[in-house]
Amino acid sequence: MRQSTIMNTSIRPAPLPLVAVTATWVIVVACIVVMLVLDLRLSSAGRSDLQQVLLGIYFLIPIASAALVGSALVLRQPRHPVGWLFLILSVFITGTGVIDGYVAYGAVARPGSLPGAQMVAVFGGSMFIVWLSLPALILLLTPGGRIANRFTRCCVWTTAIGAIVGISAGMVRPYTGDYESLGTIRNPLELSFGADVFYGLRWGGIIAVHLGVLAGVGAIVGRFHAAKSAERLQLRWVWMASIPFALFAFGALAAALLDAREALSVLAACFVGVIPLAVGLASGQHHLYDIDRLVSRAVTWLLLTAALIGAYVVVVIFVGQSIGRASDSAIPVAIATLAAASIAGPLRRMIQDALDRRFNRRRFETLAMLRAFSREPAPSMTVEQALRTATGDPSLAVAYWIGEREVWVNEGGLPIEPSADGVTAQRRAEAVCVVDFDRSALDRQTVEAATAEVLTELENARLRAAITLQLVEVRDSRARIVEAQLAERHRIERDLQDGAQQRLLGLAMQLRAAELSGDADRMQSTVATAVDELQAAVRELRELANGLRPAILTDGGLTAALEDLATRSPVPVHLEVTEERFAQSVEETAWFIACEAVANAAKHATPRSVVISTCRTDGRLRLVIEDDGAGGANPTGNGLRGIADRAEAAGGWLSVRPRGGGGTVVIAELPCES
Repeated sequence: MRQSTIMNTSIRPAPLPLVAVTATWVIVVACIVVMLVLDLRLSSAGRSDLQQVLLGIYFLIPIASAALVGSALVLRQPRHPVGWLFLILSVFITGTGVIDGYVAYGAVARPGSLPGAQMVAVFGGSMFIVWLSLPALILLLTPGGRIANRFTRCCVWTTAIGAIVGISAGMVRPYTGDYESLGTIRNPLELSFGADVFYGLRWGGIIAVHLGVLAGVGAIVGRFHAAKSAERLQLRWVWMASIPFALFAFGALAAALLDAREALSVLAACFVGVIPLAVGLASGQHHLYDIDRLVSRAVTWLLLTAALIGAYVVVVIFVGQSIGRASDSAIPVAIATLAAASIAGPLRRMIQDALDRRFNRRRFETLAMLRAFSREPAPSMTVEQALRTATGDPSLAVAYWIGEREVWVNEGGLPIEPSADGVTAQRRAEAVCVVDFDRSALDRQTVEAATAEVLTELENARLRAAITLQLVEVRDSRARIVEAQLAERHRIERDLQDGAQQRLLGLAMQLRAAELSGDADRMQSTVATAVDELQAAVRELRELANGLRPAILTDGGLTAALEDLATRSPVPVHLEVTEERFAQSVEETAWFIACEAVANAAKHATPRSVVISTCRTDGRLRLVIEDDGAGGANPTGNGLRGIADRAEAAGGWLSVRPRGGGGTVVIAELPCES
């Protein structure tokens, strides 16, 4: 089917964003591991004062928030540049810790023990420029991800060029980092000329980046004041964070000039962390970037994993101590596994509900309303109305699939064409319905979750729609049958009037004239003529009666009637029929369907042959008429629609389908249980 299902309709991330997110988390974890290893080496070298992990504790929240928000945004909106900037920021923050540890060990604690330590020290001295420029660019590109105007474009280019110039100038000037006073580090790329020029370029780049910070803050403030209600709520957290971001950034610059290393670390952690935290809160509460669902899911699985691991360890330790020496057996492990498995489902739902209440409020409220509807359905409200109310989408529509009729209908039983990209609900690999919604007002995942929540109610509604469809079809077919009966009555009346009636009236007039003439010879001749006319009238009446119900159908059954139809058909008819007899009404309906289908094929399709087959299947007579003609039969035409009405009036159904290779297949099923 062309509609996507709720089991596998969630959009899979493209390979590049998925690889980028995975690589980011691998790099972050690897950098933390490398920092720990370098700290162990510094401790063994007697330089615990140079360890980086303690200072890195300040940056755990900035790293986690930047990586989490960046991952969610890249997976959800890979074309949005802010997500990629967050990923780069998280990598640079953790990378700085590795650089500082590498320099501390390879150029200070054990000079010459690590290759390229002095070059790494020179590069690390310019990392703070990257830390400043990335949040500034994020502010300039929030929330749309595009350069809004000429001023913003100028600010973006100024920040980017300032960062490149500042880093490049710092790479060719004398080293002036944290360990300059030791005299053990020398810049391998230092140029012997133009030191003052490079010094001025470096500070020019730093000033340009700080101007970019101020421009980003100004851009957010301006967008906040110009925004409407929804966007204003989205930007409120970022606007509130942009002011302290600028203060922390300039405070870090002052701490660096005053050589206050501890204050610099705290302020640097604050200004690189405040923007990701604000974006995370804005995404969770007001759907900024539309990544609240992914943030909620990521945090859910992180917390669930941590809780299950903790429960597993606690159970293993407790059971191991309780059974004493048997603690090295598999019993504690088995008990812990069972305990973790038993609490995983309820714990996940509890965590998910708690986080959805905070990070994905729309989804939480939608599912809460639908759960209440499932527990106590309102008699006056249908499931479609409940979905509209819960999602807040008045245009939401549900199309139900009636499999045996192969048709989509609405809850009123009327045919409807579902949307090609709607959400399809399934039960046991069978389509139940398609939910169409306003994509500008709702996200697909919320609709999928809402549909799954009321799947049982939707299945019940589909059964009701199928019954309603039958009632509608029966009502319409009854009306058409009445019209057909009136038309048939007029036809029979016309046939009698134009045929047998005229013949009999003419005969009566001849007999009256012969009687009045008194001529015996004329009377004898008139009587002989009357006998011939009466025989002709009887033949006409018999043919007319056979057109209503042939005597062979009563005497020989459906098989004999179909054989008689085959002998009279202008097209060769091949029979594959059962000899079994059925109820009189069933055989009559099947015979009329076969007659009309063969006549319709001979008249419109010019087939070479027609195949008629019958069999009993699950208490139903299955009649198939298949021709190899031109095809293109119109199921709504008078002939085929009329026999469909006959089938439906008998409690069955009729389907008209194209035949592979050309032609038409007419299938009818009629109940035939005794």
